[in-house]
Amino acid sequence: MRKFIILVPLALLLTFCSANNPSAAPTADIAAIVNATLTAFVPAQVDLEPAMPAPVGGSISGRLGYPADAIPPLKVVAFRVGSDEFFFVETALNQPTYRIENLPEGKYNVVAYTLGGDSFPAGLSGGYTQAVLCGMTEACTEHGLTDVIVFDGEESMDVDIIDWLQPNFPPMP
Repeated sequence: MRKFIILVPLALLLTFCSANNPSAAPTADIAAIVNATLTAFVPAQVDLEPAMPAPVGGSISGRLGYPADAIPPLKVVAFRVGSDEFFFVETALNQPTYRIENLPEGKYNVVAYTLGGDSFPAGLSGGYTQAVLCGMTEACTEHGLTDVIVFDGEESMDVDIIDWLQPNFPPMP
């Protein structure tokens, strides 16, 4: 701003001097000179607010268990609590872990469903429940689903699907 204050009187002085001296050699357009000078000294506009990155979503991951010698192919579903939204991933025979990515922030219940095949029945369900948090011992009698909180850019880990004792999980979507 200080440079601008100095340049304006200078431009006016040059204009006055060239107008009052008829013998002076013709010069380039004063306005063009002033404009070029100001353009050289004025910095490009700077955005003072940093651009916010787009939300990347969060993820849920954990171990898979099944009451047999092998783990069947599963459809692992994250149901968003309070809505009809759900997200899922399918796993392969004997896959010991899962991960559901790109989840919007929120609260989820996680249930796995057997897909059938390889002598496994289809449609059985297991979940992440209070009994899992309790350690799945005989003393753990609460088999209700446990809420999992997901934040953008973070992973909710150790959401283990090992409770296959609750017969009333939501139906497979």
